[in-house]
Amino acid sequence: MPDDLTATTSGLVDERFLDDLPRRRKTPQWVRREPLVCAGAWEPLSHRRRRGTATVDDDALFAYEHSEAFVRDLLDAGVNLLATSYCKGLYVDEAEYPLKEELAAHCRKHGLRLAVYIRADNVYAECLADELGRRDVLARRADGRVPVYGREEFRPATCFHKPDTMDWFKTDIRRAVEELRVDALHLDGFIVGGMETYDACRCEVCRRDFTAFLTRRYAGDAEACRRRFGHTHLGAIQPPGLIAEPLMPTGHVVDPVWQEWIVFRCTWSARVAREIAEYVHDLNPEVAILINNAVAVRENTALLLGADLPSLGRCVDMFMNEDGYGPQITADGRLIQRVRQHKLGLATDVFLWNYMNRSTDAEARLAMAETVALNRGRITHVGYAEGQFPDDTIHKHGAIKKRMLGWLQEHWKHFQDLVPVADVAVWREPRAMAFAAPLTYATTMQLEQLLIEDRVPFSIAGRDWAPDTRVIVLPGLHCLDDEACRQAIAFVEQGGGALIVGDTSLRDGWGRLRREFGLESLLPPTAHVPGLHAEPHVLAAGPDVMEAPAAMASNDDILVHPIGRGHVAYTSSIVDPATQPDPFNPDHTYDVGLDTTNWRVPEQAEALRATLARLLNNRQTMGVEAPRGVIAEYYHRPADGTYYAHIVNLTDNPVHRVVARLDPPEGTRATGVRVLSPDEQSDPAVECSPSETRLTAVLGRLSRYAMVVFETERVSEYRER
Repeated sequence: MPDDLTATTSGLVDERFLDDLPRRRKTPQWVRREPLVCAGAWEPLSHRRRRGTATVDDDALFAYEHSEAFVRDLLDAGVNLLATSYCKGLYVDEAEYPLKEELAAHCRKHGLRLAVYIRADNVYAECLADELGRRDVLARRADGRVPVYGREEFRPATCFHKPDTMDWFKTDIRRAVEELRVDALHLDGFIVGGMETYDACRCEVCRRDFTAFLTRRYAGDAEACRRRFGHTHLGAIQPPGLIAEPLMPTGHVVDPVWQEWIVFRCTWSARVAREIAEYVHDLNPEVAILINNAVAVRENTALLLGADLPSLGRCVDMFMNEDGYGPQITADGRLIQRVRQHKLGLATDVFLWNYMNRSTDAEARLAMAETVALNRGRITHVGYAEGQFPDDTIHKHGAIKKRMLGWLQEHWKHFQDLVPVADVAVWREPRAMAFAAPLTYATTMQLEQLLIEDRVPFSIAGRDWAPDTRVIVLPGLHCLDDEACRQAIAFVEQGGGALIVGDTSLRDGWGRLRREFGLESLLPPTAHVPGLHAEPHVLAAGPDVMEAPAAMASNDDILVHPIGRGHVAYTSSIVDPATQPDPFNPDHTYDVGLDTTNWRVPEQAEALRATLARLLNNRQTMGVEAPRGVIAEYYHRPADGTYYAHIVNLTDNPVHRVVARLDPPEGTRATGVRVLSPDEQSDPAVECSPSETRLTAVLGRLSRYAMVVFETERVSEYRER
């Protein structure tokens, strides 16, 4: 029975399947208090040799990576966390293990934090043949074949639904925590179940668990089961993606079995994350956890990977970010940056692990500036040991790194206990985004790009948005459940603003077509539920039916009208579908290559700017006026009322007279401002124009990065003086 039907119609993770696991673990204080300046040496010597990347002097280089001299070298370079090799594909090379013990002792002696690398989503089959004969851990695709890691056929994939996999994983974790006494775990490949269209698991254990999942959710309520699937034969329902190509939906996900499969995968990923987190907590609550889980902004990772970032973020401290969207302005003028990625991490209060080394000093300087601004001062990865990647070491861009790290150390107090300032929340509601078509992601990204380029304080919200949010953006959330609709309506009626796009709320949490929009009370009368029309092959595994877009008088119109104490703006579309690339390769696999199509503002950018300004009552809490190519992030430290505007120049040339402003919240007044910058060529002198309602600071020249510090106090405190 489902004991609460709401669990099947809203949310992306069914928390009832995690009820047996406690939630005790919290981020260790050292992660919050210390800089995260990290070096990597995480490939075992055996792996370097097996994959053909060894050097003639690899023995000496590998020995150096475990020496006291190496530890001193890292500390001299400003590193405070080393990620070393330990367990690749569930394989611990016992010949290398004594070196690990020596390294751990050196790190403890000199105060260098130590993390070990563990990867459990594939297994080093050649070295573990005997174990594989005793343990059932391998994944299997729908065609029955065991997937492998890329072209490395000696690394078959594992399945986390199989108890032996988790037991093996925990054994390696326990040894690292108890014997090596590490400070952190670097859990690579933290993807449960593989990627759809590539190596997604459909083994018998996955199928069995899926049946059990459906049974618990629906077997006790025959009527709900019939309404969901049209019948009650749950045991006969197979996981989707077995035959029809592409092996995943290509548009809105309306097939109920695909929807349930997504929720099943996200729930299981959340369960694995919590189980590991609580296991680590039991061993040592001061051990930090970093996972590599693909923080993606243009891809539907819930559908592709079974990943729900909010539930994963509650279990770990850092997300690894290995995408190719580092800060730059492309030849065709697109502003590429990682604002979205960091905001996704910030929404769950985790830090991102970014790579700093680049081709040139200028590019490295920009990468560090962006990361300092967006990652609350945590530079993270500054390079590798020479034996792993000789052209990508900690000493590359040495002078640039030394200057930035020294500046950070001097001003570290300004990166503590920060919360984001966000007037606007772009609502990437997890269930709605999981069931969304690619066009919704394009719409979301273009709206976010507008906010990024205009330097509007905004957040990317999951299920909930921050209490001080003033405007929410609903970017074509086609399947919006009843609870989410009530949440949005209440927000507007109580005085908030909303920008609603297209067919938002046309379908409910089960993907069923509503007779009227779920947000009907917020929409103008010209928006209506369209009729249906046939469109074959819109979904690879679902009905050959797709809705026409919600009708409006003109696609260029943005209608704004009052609702309760708030206002709503509505537009029928943001993105022309004809501008979007095919998300699939010719072989029907999902295209995971770089795609900058939607790193651009919408065509109707000017109308949207005016609309957002109206919804914000022409007042942002913070803002920066600068030429295009300058981005900003904003924070507040509640403990002392300090506000921060972090400003990064992505262009190749300095910019002049950059204006930063703060409109203090009601009950406070601005008392002072100063500018801090590590740049040699920036002019930290500032023209300050304070008033009761606004503090404006003009920075004469910005080379690459500056932090504007606004100080405020409560009005009552000021009057007492």
